[in-house]
Amino acid sequence: ITCPGVQLKDKQELYLSVFVLGQYNKTECVPAVFPLFFQERLVFEKEFANVVDPGDLVKLLEFDTAVLELIQLIPPVGKVLATYEENTRDFLFPDPKLTHGRRGLEREILMKRSPYFTGIAPKLRFSTTSLISDSLLSLGRSHIQ
Repeated sequence: ITCPGVQLKDKQELYLSVFVLGQYNKTECVPAVFPLFFQERLVFEKEFANVVDPGDLVKLLEFDTAVLELIQLIPPVGKVLATYEENTRDFLFPDPKLTHGRRGLEREILMKRSPYFTGIAPKLRFSTTSLISDSLLSLGRSHIQ
């Protein structure tokens, strides 16, 4: 996460909170100095029972919301400094406006500042990888392997 010229008044550590596919995960904490480096892989898995048509899956993902929050550990519960929200379909499968990086496709998004954050909006650089697979068990058939 970059935010040129911004220095945080509070020095408590920060982390990135991610809510996608109905699941919550967060990064490890990092010092409160920009740029922030989160060198982590967050994994989210979800089984969609009774979905056999990829078009139906797309519709379900369009009604789900992915939420990312930059949070500083200011007692008692922490302060949300910036957020980003997008429907899960567009978050996982963006339009081809990507730049090629060393590790595949990287994206850059501007987060929305909260009232607690002064300065320009933080820019988050990340990549996503999605895997969709069929499961015979989810179709109600038993199969021995």
